[in-house]
Amino acid sequence: MSANSPSQQQFAALDLGSNSFHLIIARLVEGQLQPIFKFKQPVQLAQGLNGRYLSDAAIARGLDALKQCAVRLEGFTTDSVKVVATHTLRRAKNRKQFLAAAAKVLPFPIEVISGREEARLIYRGVSETIADSVGELVIDIGGGSSEFAFGKNKQASVLSSRSVGSLACTTQFFNDGKISAKRFDKAVVYVRQQIEPVANALAGKRVQAVYGTSGTVKAIYQWVSKTINSSASGLTMADLLACRDQLIAAKHVDNLQTEVISDDRRVSIVGGLAVLIGIFEELELERLQPHDAALREGVLYELAQEVLRLEDVRERTIYSLAQRYSVDEAQASRVWRTAYQLYQAVAAAWQIDSHDMELLLEGAAKLHEVGLSISASGVQKHSGYILSNAYMPGFNAEEQRLLATVVRFFRKKLKPEEFPELALFDQSQLVKLILILRLAVVINSDRQDRRLVDGVSVKESQLTLKLTKAARLDAVLQAQLDDEAATFKKLGYRLLYVAS
Repeated sequence: MSANSPSQQQFAALDLGSNSFHLIIARLVEGQLQPIFKFKQPVQLAQGLNGRYLSDAAIARGLDALKQCAVRLEGFTTDSVKVVATHTLRRAKNRKQFLAAAAKVLPFPIEVISGREEARLIYRGVSETIADSVGELVIDIGGGSSEFAFGKNKQASVLSSRSVGSLACTTQFFNDGKISAKRFDKAVVYVRQQIEPVANALAGKRVQAVYGTSGTVKAIYQWVSKTINSSASGLTMADLLACRDQLIAAKHVDNLQTEVISDDRRVSIVGGLAVLIGIFEELELERLQPHDAALREGVLYELAQEVLRLEDVRERTIYSLAQRYSVDEAQASRVWRTAYQLYQAVAAAWQIDSHDMELLLEGAAKLHEVGLSISASGVQKHSGYILSNAYMPGFNAEEQRLLATVVRFFRKKLKPEEFPELALFDQSQLVKLILILRLAVVINSDRQDRRLVDGVSVKESQLTLKLTKAARLDAVLQAQLDDEAATFKKLGYRLLYVAS
């Protein structure tokens, strides 16, 4: 039976973390997701981040793990699998080298997500798996960063990502394996400084429950249960300080007992504990409850929602941004209507026939004028800047760059040298979306509800518009179309317009 057969639809989420790669597969049972397979492979990408470059050894470890995941994902379709990468690949300047090599062993695109998006998805994973949602703080300590999310009723109101993680902290303060009270104190002070903005964001929030996710929290909880408090129902500051004392007494990471700290966790546990103690102190926490759900569960729930309920969080993000920047809804609708008409005609021939391409074009059409909130002069630059820097839930980093670029060049001179390098998309796809949006904006430049295009046809790189009588009598529109025809030609395309 196929992994995607209607009688037993399955979904998979793969989290490429700084410490480990985690794969989870779940099947749909009476409308609920039931995990049926979990796979974890220690990779320690963060340990191989020399400066801002992934080492060859780290890349090799990552590719080996992806090969193992690929075997377990045979039979899955692209719309039932989502792969996300976090802090280490966000930072690595040579991530394109890794992503290019990964594409040869894993037949699914890897999305490098922002820290805030990571925090949102972690919160989603936890909030979907707890009975009551009454004001919970979710903390995830990864290898390279720590994520914080606060919300209630499954809606996050505070999201933050800070560059303090278990491996990063271990490397910075305990790189030679030696452990001392002085080093520990320095590490904790550093952590507190880094997460002070989180404490400020949470000021006045009523936190009724605190959940900790990730391998670091689970490892420390198991440590406490085995050596300090066998009946522990969570982690307290007293528990953490007792663990710290054991580490200081050991003097070196190699002296830690294997039955307490596993070999794969040994390289990061000291820094991880320092991070957790710093979080407890700065946020003034009393107790933290370990929770099994994490980023991959959040990705899984969102993926299943998109496929099963035909809901896409990116659509809500587009609507929210349009509202926030008081976009002219009538004009945005006109431009999108025309852009969709053009898209339908060219999508198959231009090989942009996908849900993602359509949604990105829709976002560009509906948000191309967000920059009017700054100034009408250079609106395309202002709109591009806003969309480059706004927090856009549901969009991965590359989708956001592509969307911002399409909007940045919806009018005036095109500058291909400013186009971003893309891994998930082809440059040609970017160019095609830009041409469609520019044409849709020109056709609706009078900001009136007039029927100007009777039909659209495409033959390879040639796009032909069938214009109505009203369009052919509009001298301004004719001049604008002439300009766009010149732009098309510069990019290797041809624009024609004829009487309908």
